[in-house]
Amino acid sequence: MPGEIVYRPADFQPTIDGMRAVGRAFETAGHELFLVGGIVRDTLLGVHGDAADIDATTSAHPGTIKELLRPFASALWTQGERFGTIGARIGPFDVEVTTYRAEDYDPDSRKPEVAFGHDLRTDLARRDFTINAMAVSLVDEQLHDPFGGLDDLVARRLRTPLDPRVSFSDDPLRMLRAARFLPRFGLTADADLLEAARSLAARLDIVSRERVHDELERLLHVAEPRRGLEFLDDVGLLPRVLGFEPAPSTISASFRLVDACTVRSRRRIGLLLPHGADTAEGVLRRLRASTDDRRHTVRSIALIESLGDREVSAAGARRLVADARNDLAVVDDVLAIGRLCDNTAVVATALRSALDELAVDEPLVPTGPPLDGETIMSTFGIEPGPSVGKAVAFLEQRRIELGPLTPEQAVDELRRWGGVGPA
Repeated sequence: MPGEIVYRPADFQPTIDGMRAVGRAFETAGHELFLVGGIVRDTLLGVHGDAADIDATTSAHPGTIKELLRPFASALWTQGERFGTIGARIGPFDVEVTTYRAEDYDPDSRKPEVAFGHDLRTDLARRDFTINAMAVSLVDEQLHDPFGGLDDLVARRLRTPLDPRVSFSDDPLRMLRAARFLPRFGLTADADLLEAARSLAARLDIVSRERVHDELERLLHVAEPRRGLEFLDDVGLLPRVLGFEPAPSTISASFRLVDACTVRSRRRIGLLLPHGADTAEGVLRRLRASTDDRRHTVRSIALIESLGDREVSAAGARRLVADARNDLAVVDDVLAIGRLCDNTAVVATALRSALDELAVDEPLVPTGPPLDGETIMSTFGIEPGPSVGKAVAFLEQRRIELGPLTPEQAVDELRRWGGVGPA
């Protein structure tokens, strides 16, 4: 990020030029239209990764927004209309225009009673943090910053526009967003924000678990998530996220593993590994994680826990792949994190070497057993029954021990085994 952060209208020119005609149309109709939120913050920071996604706010109501956007849009979407939001594709931009908001929150829910506001300041006051509560006019290009967001960017400070006790009580999910914004933008939490989060941590329980899960995943995706996790631990939110009170020693181990990983799936594994596979299963079910993420994470943790007991050999490497249900993504994550664990590092490194050697001569993901049940029955003249399944399992075990088998070798192995009769 640049050392100097100032408002330069020229930095916003590509966006303003693309939206200028829209801004004039709103002005002609008697309405204001402002760029707002992330597009303003990121442009000030010189970050343009999401420059094609624009949020705007206006005094116009949704029906009027639709009519004013229609001449400029190649597509319109109205799923958020009852909340005051109309989306449009305008040139290279995906734009969401929302009517000024003035919301009241039910104390037992984070979902607001949507009420349209009448002025920009009220709309900006309801936003999560001052760095997101800035707006730029699409008509005169002036920066509107009533709550000092630009100064907070310069000072690397995270504050809320309103009293943080009000902001976090209204929408407790903002406390998790704080955990993400701190490392993402290299900020320091304001003292009042910290105190409010500590006093209101229990309010997170009113937030849906899916939303908590999504914010945790977003945190694990930022460049250095450890600072955000430390914030959650410091203010007492971590047990609310995980659903249990972790021991200090496991928290330290979790954060160290997360800090050492750069891939989100490995950070998730590292966060939960010190608590064990069973606990990880419970956490991810509680947070309603996707089935694929849950299975991948829990399976990886279970395999890492068992690495210390594995035979360091070609057979051990094949067994690891087989245990991972032929999923090399699990194997890669297991070995990457296994190297970071004191009790499994040597075994993980040896297994990686064994896998690398195997990959030269044989596929690590088999397509199936060398003989299927139908072939075994016809070859050995036996009827369907338990012995067929046992024969298939035996061949799978021999494949792990010996490597790939041709059909002829598989028949010879079965004959030597004697578990099925000769043809």
